[in-house]
Amino acid sequence: MNDGKLHNAYATFPLFFKTATGIISILEDLGKWLIALQSRKLLKHQSIIDQMFATAKLNNGNIGGFNKLTNGYALGWPTVVRENHPALSPVGGMRSALFLYPQDDLTVIILTNLQGSNPEWFIDEIAGFYIPNMKLKKGLGSSKN
Repeated sequence: MNDGKLHNAYATFPLFFKTATGIISILEDLGKWLIALQSRKLLKHQSIIDQMFATAKLNNGNIGGFNKLTNGYALGWPTVVRENHPALSPVGGMRSALFLYPQDDLTVIILTNLQGSNPEWFIDEIAGFYIPNMKLKKGLGSSKN
């Protein structure tokens, strides 16, 4: 409905979306999982983590992703490839976003139940409160690719 009001709605997704939409969690558990991942409690070798987080190149040497912001893919992770403050960026159904900034030792998680809220488009602004030189007015929210 387009009457300017929020309405309850039930969303169903096809079965092949289950790898992305089938995760049911809370912020605290996601935080614990990320801390365990980054502190090598889930994966013992940094080389495995580095490989998992590395953005893949296509056969033509370029990277490819969802859009201008999430412009690359790692092993199971969309990525934000840019010179400063690159991020791993799993997003979900325009309702949730998790940006892990490995060079800055920061992760920002936004969970909503509002379809179309697109938190991936403002999550860098939140990260800017914790990373002093990260400001969207400098064009950080967009990629050169």
